[in-house]
Amino acid sequence: MSKRHRTNPDETWQPLLIESAGVCCAVGYHLAAAACALRASMDHFQESEFVDRNGVPLKLARLPLGDLWGAKRLVEIANMAIKDCIDANEIDPATTALLMLDAERDRPHTEIERYQEVAAACKAAFEKDFHATSIIYPHGRAGIGNVLLYAKQLLAQRKVTRVLLFAADSFLNAATIEYYLSQERLLTSDNSNGFIPGEAAAALLLTLADENAEGLVIAGLGIGQEEAKIDGEIPNRAMGLTQAMRRACESAEIKIGDLQFRMNDQNGEEYYAKEAANAYTRLTADDSVFLPLLHIADCVGETGAAAGPLSLAYLTQIMSREDGPGTTGLLHFANDNGLRAACVVQYRE
Repeated sequence: MSKRHRTNPDETWQPLLIESAGVCCAVGYHLAAAACALRASMDHFQESEFVDRNGVPLKLARLPLGDLWGAKRLVEIANMAIKDCIDANEIDPATTALLMLDAERDRPHTEIERYQEVAAACKAAFEKDFHATSIIYPHGRAGIGNVLLYAKQLLAQRKVTRVLLFAADSFLNAATIEYYLSQERLLTSDNSNGFIPGEAAAALLLTLADENAEGLVIAGLGIGQEEAKIDGEIPNRAMGLTQAMRRACESAEIKIGDLQFRMNDQNGEEYYAKEAANAYTRLTADDSVFLPLLHIADCVGETGAAAGPLSLAYLTQIMSREDGPGTTGLLHFANDNGLRAACVVQYRE
């Protein structure tokens, strides 16, 4: 059956196969360890040297990487995730595009030079240069939609044979923490409506999925834009997220009733929890479908741009299991700037 449906008015979608995945996060230096910790709902939250307005130490989700900070810290975790991803796969960089997803530029302490340094260091770990179509995508959590769309375009046009997509992000710096403290968006001693800053890197090796593809397939994709922002000036009716989720299901040629679970990037903030609930209600108004909800922030904290690839990498480990969440699921992601993305994943045997 053809899967070529319109994801956006001017774009068609073709399923992508995740050949392999790698992770480096607060609960594991590689995917196998992290997946076990996530399945067991383990976290690695710890008190930090940062304090809230009451002088109480903030909780963080971080890796024990000694005195590495800034770009060097991101390089370290990104290289570990990439190595974990390609350990069992030989890739030819000359025919592979390296796509880096990082923090949106309107977030504090996200200078482009920082991520250019990370991308250059990751490229330098290989003997050959990657394909000229390699690029940095500064679009945050919901940027997973744009970068997957670009990956599909490169593969469908046969410009490359594979895409190595990776993301590395961290909220563990003074400028970022001070900003979110001032916005009252961190989990503190007097604010339960906030998130725990974290850090992570994740990598996915992608190719087009044919009819005989086995493994985790990104079967549908949708992108939307929400007019409302988190400042609350415009009421959030979840129209952008609903649009993204609906397009993802349409491009995968499935009905809401075919889904067995959903997964998102919720980090503990009420704003995004309400939006997700509203979008889900709109989507299931005629089906009354109850779907179990998965998310990873309760174990690894807010990981920003890494949340999408990290979630997909985790699903490669659990969707094939008899006690897994199911073989068809819907993922969705949201940015402060209004960008929304959703994708349908299927495990095929």
